[in-house]
Amino acid sequence: MTIPAPLDYPIIAITDVHGQCKALRKLINRLSRLSDWHDSAIVLVGDYVDRGPDVRGTLDLILELKAKHPGGVWGVMGNHDLALVRAARLDEGPHCAYWNKRYYENYDHERTFRSYLGRDLKSSKWDEEIEALREAMPSAHKQFLATLPWMVEASGHIFLHGGLSPELVQTAEEQVVALREQRWDESSLSAIPGTRTAELWRNEYPVWLGADKRLSDNPLPLPGRVQVTGHKPVSRAEANHIRIRLDTSGGHGDPLTACLLSGAESAPVFIRSGEREMVKES
Repeated sequence: MTIPAPLDYPIIAITDVHGQCKALRKLINRLSRLSDWHDSAIVLVGDYVDRGPDVRGTLDLILELKAKHPGGVWGVMGNHDLALVRAARLDEGPHCAYWNKRYYENYDHERTFRSYLGRDLKSSKWDEEIEALREAMPSAHKQFLATLPWMVEASGHIFLHGGLSPELVQTAEEQVVALREQRWDESSLSAIPGTRTAELWRNEYPVWLGADKRLSDNPLPLPGRVQVTGHKPVSRAEANHIRIRLDTSGGHGDPLTACLLSGAESAPVFIRSGEREMVKES
C-alpha cells in the first residue's frame, strides 16, 4: 500500500459510483469542460462495486482515467469495496468468515457477480461463486480495490468514505494517524464505554469506512480541515465547515455529484451528472 502525499489543489471529488459506468462517464464529460479539469487531482471517495449495472465497466473507466488524467487519480476504500476485498480475498489474505457471511447477507452484490461472470449468482453455492468471482476479476481490478487507502489528504480537506468518530477515545488527529496507517484494533484504539461503537465494535470493520452511517452527517470535527465523505445518500450535496457530503445517488441512478475544491478555504462547487447547472456553496 502506498500512502498518497497530501494533494495540491484544485481537487475534484466523486463518491459512491457503485457500478454506474454510464453516469460516471456523463459526469466526467461534464467535468472535462471545466477550466480546472486538466490541473485537478481526482479523488474517488469509495464504493465502486455492487448495485449498479456495470461494475466491470466502471472499474475499466476508472483505471483508464487513472492512466491518462494529467492531474492524477486517487481512490479511497468504501465499505462495499472492503466487503468484496475481504470476502473474495482480493488482497490474498486469509479466509475471513465475518466478511464472507456479511457480504452474502447485507450487500447488493448480485450485479457485481453478473458483471464479471456474465450470469446470475447461484446463491446456493456461495463459496464456489465467490471463488469464481475472484478468478474472473482482472488482476488490475483486484489490485486497485485491494490496495485502496482509507483516506486521502489535502491541506484543507480529508477524503474518507464515512467520517471521524465522536465515539472513540482518540482525538480527531489521532484518528487521522490511524487512517493513514490503516489501523483499526483494540490494542491502539478504543470506543467510549456505553456508545453504539463500543456495542458494535468489530476488528474487521473500521468505523470510518461505513460501520456507523451517522458519521457522514455528524463526524467528529477535525480542526483546520473539512471532511469530504459519501456513504449515506442525500437528496442534494451538502456542505458546512465540518464536512461535505456528496452521495446523491446511493448507487441507484443519476445524479452522481462531483465537488470541485479550488483551494483549502474555497467554497465547494458541485457538478451533477444529471443536471446542467453548477452550484457554489457559500
